[in-house]
Amino acid sequence: MEQLLRIFYNNGSFITFVGLQLLCMYLIINNNSPQSKIFAETMTVRGGSVNDAISGVNSYLDLEEQNQVLQREIARLKGLLPEAQYNTEVAVDSIDDRTYLQRYTFLAANIVNRSPYRPNNTCVIDRGTQLGVKQGQGVVDNQGLIGIVDLPTERHARVISILHRATRISAGLSNGHYGTLLWDGQDPRRMTVTDIPDYAEVSPGDTIYTTGYSNVFPTGQVIGTVENTEIQPGTGSQHLNIVLANEPLNSANAYVVQDLFKEELETLKQR
Repeated sequence: MEQLLRIFYNNGSFITFVGLQLLCMYLIINNNSPQSKIFAETMTVRGGSVNDAISGVNSYLDLEEQNQVLQREIARLKGLLPEAQYNTEVAVDSIDDRTYLQRYTFLAANIVNRSPYRPNNTCVIDRGTQLGVKQGQGVVDNQGLIGIVDLPTERHARVISILHRATRISAGLSNGHYGTLLWDGQDPRRMTVTDIPDYAEVSPGDTIYTTGYSNVFPTGQVIGTVENTEIQPGTGSQHLNIVLANEPLNSANAYVVQDLFKEELETLKQR
């Protein structure tokens, strides 16, 4: 209280001046019709600008929440796609059972960190073991592949990018021919599918898909399109140079592919 009184005492002249100015302004506005109208119009314009600014700030702050809601909805819809289901169709005499079981679920995630661009790229997502993230699970975005979970912790996970020289993914064409998708560490927009038989008919523009043989990604996930082919003399095979459908190093949102049959299939591999 004493400090407050000291402020008034030391700045009494200035405070008195400001008070008189405000009083004069009040008297002028309330006792003069033209000035009153000008003041009302000014407050209306300024008030509208302030309200627009506040509305813009509130909308911006709400973007993150809206983005998370949208991600969860996309993840749910991905889980309803045919390639995320397991066909249990059984034909016995005239009985045709077309029931489908859920095989893949998609967990929405955000990429919160990534390594500097290099031949062996990685990133970090904000989902971990507490939400069922495990080593070996695939990670995709809305256009294509991101990578494979390498090291999960409780709340985060490191992902080995498809743009990593150690990454090997089964990929192929709609005609059934398949090979191995890999990256040479050069152009981040292009990868190579190796070991496609040289007699397989391949044309520029053909779409490359995941095969599902690796139990990491569902069958039929788009990877990219064929740019050109290179026959490998003496091997009976050809390499396909492809242009990726997405930009893995620029993706901000992702989905962890959780294969509900993975443990069962891994058990069979061990025997």
